[in-house]
Amino acid sequence: MELPALDLNLVVVLHALLEERNVTRAGEQVGLSQPATSAALARLRRHFDDPLLERVGSHYELTPVAQALRAELGDTVQRLSRLLAAQPRFDPASSTRRFTVQCSDSVLGALGARLVAALHTAAPGAGVDFRPVDPALLHDPLAVLADIDVLIMVRGLLSEVPNRDVYTDRWVCVACADNKVTPDVLTEDDVRAARWVVPHTPSPMSSPADAHLAVLGLQRTSTVTVQSFTALSRLVSGTDLLTLAHERTLEETGAVPLRRIGLPVPMPPLIQAAWWHPSRQLDPGHRWLLDLITDTAATLPALPEGDAAPHAAADGEAR
Repeated sequence: MELPALDLNLVVVLHALLEERNVTRAGEQVGLSQPATSAALARLRRHFDDPLLERVGSHYELTPVAQALRAELGDTVQRLSRLLAAQPRFDPASSTRRFTVQCSDSVLGALGARLVAALHTAAPGAGVDFRPVDPALLHDPLAVLADIDVLIMVRGLLSEVPNRDVYTDRWVCVACADNKVTPDVLTEDDVRAARWVVPHTPSPMSSPADAHLAVLGLQRTSTVTVQSFTALSRLVSGTDLLTLAHERTLEETGAVPLRRIGLPVPMPPLIQAAWWHPSRQLDPGHRWLLDLITDTAATLPALPEGDAAPHAAADGEAR
């Protein structure tokens, strides 16, 4: 592939011009004089065969071509900066790098405090930004992953991008302890008839638990949806509602008394994995962060032995 002949420094100037819409201010932003910035604008106009900035009264407006370029340039400049700033070595003790991690509140509750402590100990000058999972991930995962360091998310939603397992959790069906209506073990009909608190997700297939149940012909009726995994078990309090929660989040319920309910079928393991963009493969800082995440996850308490609750017989016998 042959790239168009354009000095990469001009890309930075172009970005400043389209953001500032003023030659003098754009020059100040990139450290160029006004004449040098004007000369750069002239070269850019010749390259794109478009004026890019057109004077309207006392100010400049973007041409349609410039508007289209502006929509792409922000991310492009950031990615180029990360690419060209890549270093062959990473020294955590002296690093001031700021990492970005997307994860659910379930992962944040289980791993967040431990990861922050480990990062502060090993790389006291570094930082981390935790962000919620971007719904666009289901439609354009590479675009989302390109703008972060690591995504930590349950297996079953992504494939064909680099990943590694981080820790294991379990799906647990729970009811309020005062719920006298729900039996200790559900039949398949009970699953269908029950009213559920479910996580709000951008796709009906974005919950691996529901995807698993759907294959078996079981579909839950959602009465309450919430954009949180840690809140699921809290919201059944004082009701006859049920929820499927991550077992490690039950430690966060505090004073909410819960009763574990058996399901008619076993649930698959809940594996939280780290995912990243292929362009991160050669970044030593990124590899260090991945190792820190998996080493930290290895310190999580082991889950109790056995299943979270009994299961009904496979043929749906009486409970």
